[in-house]
Amino acid sequence: MITLLLTLINVFLLFTGIYTIVKRVSAGDSKPLLLLSSVVILFIVISLFYFPMLALNQSFITLQLLILIINLAHIYFTKTTLYDFFKYRSFSSVNLNCFWALGAVLFLTVYFILFASKYGSWDAWAIWNLHAKLISRPELWHNLFSNNVAYSHSDYPLMLPSIVAFFWNGVGSLSPIIPILVSYSLLLIIPLLIYFSLLNEGDKLYAYLALIIFVIDNNYKTIAISQCADTLLSLLILLTFIQYKNLKTDAANRVYILGFICASCAWVKNEGVVFYILFTIGFLLSNYKNIQTLKKYFIGMIIPALVVVSFKLFFSPANDLISANNKQLFSLVTVLSDTGRYLTIFKFGINTLISNYMPALILIFVVLTLNRKAFLSFPSIIISSLLVIYFVIYLITPHDLSWHLSTSLYRLFQQIYPALIYLLLLSLKNIRLNGFSVAHNTGNR
Repeated sequence: MITLLLTLINVFLLFTGIYTIVKRVSAGDSKPLLLLSSVVILFIVISLFYFPMLALNQSFITLQLLILIINLAHIYFTKTTLYDFFKYRSFSSVNLNCFWALGAVLFLTVYFILFASKYGSWDAWAIWNLHAKLISRPELWHNLFSNNVAYSHSDYPLMLPSIVAFFWNGVGSLSPIIPILVSYSLLLIIPLLIYFSLLNEGDKLYAYLALIIFVIDNNYKTIAISQCADTLLSLLILLTFIQYKNLKTDAANRVYILGFICASCAWVKNEGVVFYILFTIGFLLSNYKNIQTLKKYFIGMIIPALVVVSFKLFFSPANDLISANNKQLFSLVTVLSDTGRYLTIFKFGINTLISNYMPALILIFVVLTLNRKAFLSFPSIIISSLLVIYFVIYLITPHDLSWHLSTSLYRLFQQIYPALIYLLLLSLKNIRLNGFSVAHNTGNR
């Protein structure tokens, strides 16, 4: 009981500290957007705290005491700005926009209650929740790398398992309620984050449209309630692009958060490592003259990057794709010259998009018609490059191609789907239809 109480106090105080920092560096963001961003960063920070506890073989109570010390320090230094967080808001200050958000929450909650599985999908109980169980006790976490559980991909990063294991330790049991609540939170945060981000840009119509898309999109909801890490990665990729879009000046302190969130993508899944590297290279090339901006970006990414590198170097086994391809380099020429593989990937990809991601296809068509220049923006280039890399991986996969596509491609699309919806709706900003003429003024970076 004492551990649970200490955990709840620490999490709440940690959240208030994160909110204070986010508010300071995110000038212009609405309070709902600040709160949602702070919740996401709270998840990240909890996982980043949990990993050193494992690596150093420390107890959970030691971690709680460390977090308590940090909380007491931030309360002392930020006590004057904490007032805004606890400031009373009368009911009259709640506007129609909040009711739309509450309506979406209600619909998604009903869906979750009716269709969410207690133990999630196969990947949840065979990989993510299994990893959480194996790391829930620091003295036993090396069992994660045992050959007995090699099928569960021990090389996968540990953000989602760390979050679940943290709260399991807090409640004192391996309750299935914890991964259920985490997946429920992710289900809600993504559409709300897009909604309030678009409202923050002054795009009410598109904000409402975004809510409708995610409320009625059964594919999104099915994956979101599966208790797997794809939804968490899609959330961080989305927030990375939101923070990038909201950079006001080259000297903006928001870039600290941008670097932190982008690097944290690599702590969720191996695909997040690819995104992090791509985005960082692109950000470096597009800001190579702005030394201050790059310095802040790299300072922001230091902690999550160190965690990922230390896990990969000192604990994680080799990824199955890399290790298998290292043994089959002689066959790469044959694979790359096989036109049948190209056709199989294209056909499967198109079928998956049509079957599961029709809202994105419709918006892509609209943007191509009204504002095709948006596809030359920095975010579009990053997403396109990511898809090209995935295509190459499927070309050279050592696994059966059809099996590999059927078990993973829909999840890869899901990882970029929320960000894509956000960027496509954002690219329609300020477009005005007047007869057959279209005025373009995207304002995209």
